[in-house]
Amino acid sequence: KVGSLESIFTTPIVRLSQQTGISENRLRSMKREKALERAQCIHNFNKRHGISHLFYQESNYPFQLKECKDGPISLNILGQLNLKNRKIVAMVGTRKCSHFAKEIVDEIIASFKGEDIVVLSGLALGVDTHIHESCLKHNVPTAAILGHGLQMIYPQENRQTAKRIIDSGGALISEFDYRKKPSKYTFPQRNRIIAGMADITVVIESAMKGGSMITAELANGYSRDVMACPNSMINKSFGGCNELIKKNKAHLLADANDLFELMNWNKKSEVILDFDLTREETSIANSIQQKQ
Repeated sequence: KVGSLESIFTTPIVRLSQQTGISENRLRSMKREKALERAQCIHNFNKRHGISHLFYQESNYPFQLKECKDGPISLNILGQLNLKNRKIVAMVGTRKCSHFAKEIVDEIIASFKGEDIVVLSGLALGVDTHIHESCLKHNVPTAAILGHGLQMIYPQENRQTAKRIIDSGGALISEFDYRKKPSKYTFPQRNRIIAGMADITVVIESAMKGGSMITAELANGYSRDVMACPNSMINKSFGGCNELIKKNKAHLLADANDLFELMNWNKKSEVILDFDLTREETSIANSIQQKQ
């Protein structure tokens, strides 16, 4: 009714009330001046630290999140990682991970090398940390979705890992004001971004309750694929993945090839031309494969 977002902040209250039918008292309660001051502080901080701010209407805002009705209206991104038109895999797991979890993470991440896949996780201790470290080891692009503002890194033990993610061409991503501190509410809120931004969510290892199970439920709610690694029947503390598989809330992930088959993603190294081509046809086919 007012023509633009900017007009909401610049049009006099009386006229804005006439245009929208909203009472003058309600419009004054928006505290437009304070909102603009806060926005200016965020802008100045982002500019000073090289952080890009993506509004949901911008073309390079992740299209997967645009499909989520509760997606964040904007994202703060520290790093040069391009998320547009990328295959995105979210990988999550428990903070107290087993040796098995680390092995399966390494196997899966190693299979992503050279496949133009971006891996998301939450930079938490345990499985998340190993996911990011494995991506760095195998040169697979990775982004950490944070449950707090970009003025800090939590947990502090992962400061160096966060720096290496940036240095490797990855990114730290947060919807929160740079001053926002972590809390028991911000991490579940963060999990919806992990689930919503990804084409598929993989649960490596989880208890029956926790952040990983929340993320899997959110991914199902967004009609995204979910996979889970079957866990030991003996160790009851890691029963979450088995529960997801048993209730048909996740596909079973026995090895990395299962993910590629489910998503119908052809591994570049496995593209084989088993018929005769002319030299010109071979050159064209090779060019197409290199651009995939």
